[in-house]
Amino acid sequence: MSEPWRRLPALSLKQIQYFVTLAQLRSFTETANRLAISQPALSSALRQIESVLGGKLLHRTAQGVSLTEQGEAVLPYAERLLNTAHGVFDDMQQIMRQGGDGTLRIGLVPSVSTLLFPAVPQLLSEYFPDMRVEFHDLTNDALLLELENGSVDFGIGATDSTVPGSVAIYPLLEDPFVAVMRCDDALAEGHNIPWRQLAKRDIAMFSKGNVSRLVTSLIESHRLNLHVGYRVDFQETLYGLVRSRLAVAILPELYTATLTDNELTVIHLQQPTLSRTVAMMRKPAPLRSPKTEQCFQFLLQTFHNQIKQKTENRENYLKEIVK
Repeated sequence: MSEPWRRLPALSLKQIQYFVTLAQLRSFTETANRLAISQPALSSALRQIESVLGGKLLHRTAQGVSLTEQGEAVLPYAERLLNTAHGVFDDMQQIMRQGGDGTLRIGLVPSVSTLLFPAVPQLLSEYFPDMRVEFHDLTNDALLLELENGSVDFGIGATDSTVPGSVAIYPLLEDPFVAVMRCDDALAEGHNIPWRQLAKRDIAMFSKGNVSRLVTSLIESHRLNLHVGYRVDFQETLYGLVRSRLAVAILPELYTATLTDNELTVIHLQQPTLSRTVAMMRKPAPLRSPKTEQCFQFLLQTFHNQIKQKTENRENYLKEIVK
């Protein structure tokens, strides 16, 4: 991409339009009438184009106007420039009418996708039918960068000390860390276990990012004697290591929302408890358009309602078990 400060040729779109119209009509008189300008002004514009481009574009004779070989070669480029300018100008007008370009760009970390799909796209389509929605699948660190440079309007990710002060945080829920192990594992008998019971086991976890930092910080601050034998990049690799009896995987619970493997089970980790805060994130300044702001507020309220309903359902379920 050219630098925005690069000096442009001293030509206007109107001058290009004069040349293209003249090339089509092949008459100074007809062209001047069509464009509602004087013939001297038309002639002056054509001379300036030729001066800037450095060559003769047309011959003017008693019979009319003909293009030089250079003029014939330049004409398609001039037409393309005009067509592009018209298209861009139409887009700019549409943006001004809509208060934005009609596209909503949402960044998200993969593990929070269960909060979004399938309900959220359907809701956005219902309440904002003219809004085109893009979902950008990103790591948490990449999401923060995209938010800062404006590549996404807002995002859903996890917070930690790396979130810059320029990003505003809207907490949604606490996502506790769990262990994924085989159902036939001796530690899989209960619903939860203390971290220290993993002391003699090989641990598998993500090699980098928010999740890795949180677990590593907990191990160091509580002086837990845990052996992280495997650091991988992908969730399925973690599950593969567990299936192969090579390790117990540690990750936030939301990652396991779509786990349907009958060989594996999810056990909550306690003493101490560790969770990550899942939040909507955005720049503090007003978003690109009023409609984008409306979408953000709509989704924020939708998530709060959704999470509140799930919490109530879970509490009611636990009450029924106690009975």
